[in-house]
Parts: sequence; C-alpha cells; structure tokens
Amino acid sequence: MSSIFDAHSFAITAHAGQIDKGGQPYIRHLERVANAAVARAGHARAVDSLAIDPMAVMQAAILHDVLEDTPRTIADLRAAGFGADVVEMVTILTKPVARTAYSERITRVIESGNLGAILIKMSDNADNLSPDRTLPDAGWLKERYAAGFARLKQAAQGLGYTGD
Repeated sequence: MSSIFDAHSFAITAHAGQIDKGGQPYIRHLERVANAAVARAGHARAVDSLAIDPMAVMQAAILHDVLEDTPRTIADLRAAGFGADVVEMVTILTKPVARTAYSERITRVIESGNLGAILIKMSDNADNLSPDRTLPDAGWLKERYAAGFARLKQAAQGLGYTGD
C-alpha cells in the first residue's frame, strides 16, 4: 500500500511546472487541501466516530486533481499502489470529460455518499475561496465555491459529520 509520502511524490511529479491562479506552484494548493481534508477526516473519526481513514483521505486529497489536470490515469494510480478507497475518491472528484455545470459536479460528489470525497471537496472549495487564490474580478467564482461548500457541508452533516 502506498503512503502519504508516495502520494505527495506522485503529485509533485505529475503536476511539475504547473502554477495556480495565485502564481504559486500548484502543489501548494494540493498540500493545503490535503492538510485541511485530513483534519476534517480526523474530526470525523475521533469526534464523530465515523468509519473513515484519515490517511486515505489525505492521499486522495493530494491526488484529487491528478486525473483531470495531468496525463496520469486511474491505471497509473493503481500501478503506483494506491488503495481502492483512494482511487475511488480521486475518481469521484475528477471532473467528467463532458462539459458539466459546477453545481452538477457538486451533486455528483454528494450523491456518491463518500464522506472522504465530500470532505476533500469541502477543503478544495475552502482553499479556492482564499483571497490568495481568487482573481480580483472573479466574484462569481467566490459565489460558486461558497454555494458548493454549503451544499457539501450539509451533505457531510447528513452523514454524521459535525465539524466545519
């Protein structure tokens, strides 16, 4: 089984040279999302007594954009030894090939019922709301991410999650 270190190395290699909207190496966004997601998953397990593996969530969080933003495939993730739960979360979080409205993508994550994927997407939306990552003229993006976060949080609460 692969570890968080393997996931981080895989993501660094896959996203090499990519820059985020704020002009920073893309891996920084992935690291922030992974740190927030593992904190949420830790809360779900320790406080809410939910059956969730925080380390699998952290791995999937750092890999969450690898299928849509790089040439890497599901087969590459499996070949690298990532567990079925990690691959499933990454797959749930990957934008479909066909153009799909953001609200529909959020619905897809929610309908999966996968708490790990929901917590990762919450963490992704929270990071995307950061002033360092939001373009000055992109108020519509803030609205989209805030609405998505609220829907995801409600879905997580419906699964027994009590954190932020």
